Amino acid sequence: MKKNKIFVFAILIFGLLIAVFAFGLSTIKTDVAVRRPVNFPAIVQQGPALTVEGVTLGQKLFDDALLSKNGKVACASCHNQTDGYASKGIKINPGVNEAIMGTKNTPALMNLQWKTSFFRDGRATHLRSTAINALTSPAEMGETMENVVKKLNASPIYKHYFKSVLGVDTIKESDMTGVIEQYLLSLVSANSRYDKLVVKQENTFTPAELDGMKLFKEKCATCHSGDLFSDESLRNIGTATANDPVQKFKVPSLRNIEVTAPYFHDGRFQTLEEVMQHYATGVQEEKHLDPLMKTNGKAGIPLTDQEQKKVIAFLKTLTDHAFINKMTLQ
Repeated sequence: MKKNKIFVFAILIFGLLIAVFAFGLSTIKTDVAVRRPVNFPAIVQQGPALTVEGVTLGQKLFDDALLSKNGKVACASCHNQTDGYASKGIKINPGVNEAIMGTKNTPALMNLQWKTSFFRDGRATHLRSTAINALTSPAEMGETMENVVKKLNASPIYKHYFKSVLGVDTIKESDMTGVIEQYLLSLVSANSRYDKLVVKQENTFTPAELDGMKLFKEKCATCHSGDLFSDESLRNIGTATANDPVQKFKVPSLRNIEVTAPYFHDGRFQTLEEVMQHYATGVQEEKHLDPLMKTNGKAGIPLTDQEQKKVIAFLKTLTDHAFINKMTLQ
């Protein structure tokens, strides 16, 4: 009986140690195969190798407001998972200093392995640049990379995590941005009703959704192309203002668009109905308007009210409920 009690006690202690040292008791790391859905093209971003431990640490940093100047703003403050890693209902997110506001709506984060450029104006070609920008922008987290690294090295728990995951005694900037990049690369969304239709031939579409898909392919799929729903181009669709130094903006993916409002680079529209109405009747003629925004020489993409409703019905089939509600690591 005494031996049994000792054995049970030992098991409990061992379990407690595993819980405390969340990233493992050895240097063995669990590799994560880069997930490429069968209906997706070849991967573009060749980032760091993904491990369960690296992705987990990257997510912890993504969620931690410690990284900001005032300790109140995390990456996840603006990129909320249930909002498709955007900010539903918020036109422009405030950062650490509300006196310094950005000018762009928070973009959704998903399928970043397939992007050729980042930001609304496509100014960066490497994913890691987005993390550095968020950490150092006065309109976002307002820190310096030097200070962020200092704070991490002053934290015994982060020192332990980085030692366990990367085997480093002193945390460097590249260590921090590398695990954040691992987490971002793990955000793969490819489990919507649309995906089940094209991959598994599970047709749960209504007649209106099927009609909407046909209309979408006829009217919208030149720019929002393929199963990523973006051709990764920059285009002038007549939405730039006097405050925009560029007239062209990145064609966004339409995946999870049902939960990522408001829309367009400046968050000007709160609903998909407003977006569709804009394309149908609101596009203004201008010198550098993208030719694809014209029909028979006239600005706009004409769609009747019924056609607009059907396209919206189709767009809602792109919502990946598993992605926005559950753990994304596959």
